[in-house]
Amino acid sequence: MKKPLITVIVASSFWSGGAISASPMSTVPAQPQEQVTLFNYTEVPFNHWSFRNMGIHPSLMVPRDGAIVDIPKALQPDVVNHQFYYLDHQLTFREAMINDFTDGYIVIKDGKILAEEYFGNFTAKDHHLWASSTKSLVGQALGLLVEQGKVDVDDKVSQYVEELKGTHFGEQSLRTVLNMTSALDYSEDYVNMKPGAIHTEYFRRLGFIPAFDLMAKKPTKTDLPRDLLSFSALFEQADDLEVNSRFEYHSPNVDVIGWVIARVTGEPLHTFIANNIWSKLGVEHDAFFMADLGYNPIATGGFNTTLRDFARVGLAMVNNGQYNGEQVFSEKWVKDSFTISKEERAHALASVYKDETLAVFDPHLEGYKNFLWVHDSDKNIATFRGVFGQFLYINQEQGVVIATFSSADSASNAARDTSKAKVAAFESLARSL
Repeated sequence: MKKPLITVIVASSFWSGGAISASPMSTVPAQPQEQVTLFNYTEVPFNHWSFRNMGIHPSLMVPRDGAIVDIPKALQPDVVNHQFYYLDHQLTFREAMINDFTDGYIVIKDGKILAEEYFGNFTAKDHHLWASSTKSLVGQALGLLVEQGKVDVDDKVSQYVEELKGTHFGEQSLRTVLNMTSALDYSEDYVNMKPGAIHTEYFRRLGFIPAFDLMAKKPTKTDLPRDLLSFSALFEQADDLEVNSRFEYHSPNVDVIGWVIARVTGEPLHTFIANNIWSKLGVEHDAFFMADLGYNPIATGGFNTTLRDFARVGLAMVNNGQYNGEQVFSEKWVKDSFTISKEERAHALASVYKDETLAVFDPHLEGYKNFLWVHDSDKNIATFRGVFGQFLYINQEQGVVIATFSSADSASNAARDTSKAKVAAFESLARSL
């Protein structure tokens, strides 16, 4: 029998309060070694507290409405002991979750909960950051406007957002932006923050790193872009890349789509999602968006909910947008999101995620469409993905939804081996059910 990944020992001892002594915000007032700050909130162990308390940033409410609809249970506790191999290591599903510093997971088959578990201080009533899983929700929100005939994805962005006329983003079609083939001169680098670099300035406005100098500037006294929307006008095309030639995972694309939604509907993105999505899912709790320095909801990664409510979004996706007696998402758009054309498949194949020589190689990715990571367009398998281990796995063929929130030790899921094992666990468990 092959040994499991050694990190299971480290991770499990952290969640049980063993090997890692620092317990963030455990005393009143917090002692220096346990104090969460805007400079350490993404680091282990501080992110275990901060990711369920993202109100440390400006935030905007997304209120629930209507009756709560319980997710029925058909508990099978042994399902998490399902065994699979990742590389040369034999793991159980539960070990794969623990390895990636998972705060909570829920496994659903045919609309019923088979397994649900929470670690450390995280509970079913706690909110948690979705991070970039938010992107996939925003993609489905735009689909509602396409269904209503208010948006055409072949139109240029500038047709909906006049402020972007004459800019690189303004000249792109919505389809180009939704599939992240916009060829931006930008790097989705969460580690190397060179002062003045465009991705550093972007992340400062996002709140990923603090920007006290921007906070201090008065909008009436400067035209310096302080928020994500106005900053999107500054992006240019990369010199060595053609538009619609390659999938490049670039977060600013989603800010633009969030702006389109707000401009077409005449209401902020968080209000549109509250009225048209969150109010229809029978959720248990209000949600909220992190906001940028201009108090715009962060479309690219700011949504926060409880774990079961995260899973409810998956239950709508696995049923072509229908849940709780409502057509929450557009059925046509959900089906379109799972459909990868020959050209879209080529865009993914040309990306870093399909280069087997790189650490970010993804054997599961077939294509990226409408901000959705599509694994298999024939079986309709896909994921919402967010940095530090946020996943919503959707498998229409098997009727399986798996939701996980995590506080992993690095941002990039693509480069983290424990995250790759987690995705392998999703796929293997779903096939076995």
